Amino acid sequence: MRLFLFTFVFSCVFFPPVKPIVLPPIKKTLSGKKQETLYTLGYMSEYDIWDFLKDSPTENEVLDIFGLPDSVWIDEQEITKFLYYFISDMQDYNIIEISAKTDSVSGFEWD
Repeated sequence: MRLFLFTFVFSCVFFPPVKPIVLPPIKKTLSGKKQETLYTLGYMSEYDIWDFLKDSPTENEVLDIFGLPDSVWIDEQEITKFLYYFISDMQDYNIIEISAKTDSVSGFEWD
């Protein structure tokens, strides 16, 4: 009985609570309103975008610069969030990978 109580108390004390994974909203939730961000206003060059993303900014910083994504997915292991931005001029998607654990950029593919 003591061993059970010790194990129960020990397991309750030393495991941090599970942080829920929150996905950002997508552009469709704006109901037609256009976002004005540094990116959507055309103030960022391709180099500026690459330089910003390589420094692993937080998810909130990414949303402030690029606006809401067109689509959001999370991988099966719930490790990485994928923010998809559709570029109509190229008819292609650019992807920003956000770590679900740190909420910062873990990778990107930007054309």
